[in-house]
Amino acid sequence: MENLEDMVVFARVVEKGSFTAAAKELRKSTSAVSKHVTRLEDALSLKLLHRSTHHLALTEPGSTFYEHCTRIIAELEQARADAAGLSGEVKGVLRVHSTPGVGQSLVSPAVMDFIESYQAATVELTISEINANVMKRGVDIMICSRYFGQDSTFHSSLIGRDLGPTSYAVCAAPVYFARAGVPGAPQELQAHNCLLHITQKRKPNEWQFAGKDADFTVRVAGSFRSDLENAVLAAALRGVGIARLPDYTASRELAAGNLQAIFPGQVRSDRVVKAFYPRSKYVPRKTRAFIECLEKRYKQTSAPS
Repeated sequence: MENLEDMVVFARVVEKGSFTAAAKELRKSTSAVSKHVTRLEDALSLKLLHRSTHHLALTEPGSTFYEHCTRIIAELEQARADAAGLSGEVKGVLRVHSTPGVGQSLVSPAVMDFIESYQAATVELTISEINANVMKRGVDIMICSRYFGQDSTFHSSLIGRDLGPTSYAVCAAPVYFARAGVPGAPQELQAHNCLLHITQKRKPNEWQFAGKDADFTVRVAGSFRSDLENAVLAAALRGVGIARLPDYTASRELAAGNLQAIFPGQVRSDRVVKAFYPRSKYVPRKTRAFIECLEKRYKQTSAPS
């Protein structure tokens, strides 16, 4: 049990990024936390962490051991809950990470749904681009919308759950169409001011559409481009131009009549919304409950485009 406590402390140090922060959360002194990690390293005859005055980093064996620690701790928590008859109760801290666009428009509202439904739980939500180190920070679940293809650089060791395709709407404010006219065919977009989300795809100025015989691409241009999806949405709402936005971002404004979609059913996308969580025999109840909230929110915000 002594080594088990050492593992819990070690995992919290990695997740918090420092001995001081881990000590504060665990309500221990910094020296006591350091002793736990040192005792664990001595028991394993391995160096788990590179320590310096201002930096803390996992060694290669430390990284491998940390992955095992998180799985063991999760299984222990699940076993404890099952033994106590509490497996249906959702509580504790859920750490969620998401990419920016889907994070702001889909994940954040789902987090609010989760908090309202499970008041014994708390959520820590972080939003940034995904990289291979995200799950090493103690994240329980991460969500992203992207084209996956054969790319498994960050999720090869994780369980993936498809929420569904990322459907898009090409749309603009009624005031824009009143001023510039409504294009009658996708090819006419070349004569319009189109708003570009520059991280949405490799070539953000190339919009794909379904044709009678085959899909085709229209190259567009305009006066505004941004790496922030909500900035493109804001520009569209101001009547600046025509935007290509995911349904989960545009659906509310479309339903309210603040945006008007054109070419419904013709807008093509190869992106998918997926949730990823650590591979384990026991998936924590809080993770499963949050996935349910995500799926409900996705269905509400993904209208046909």
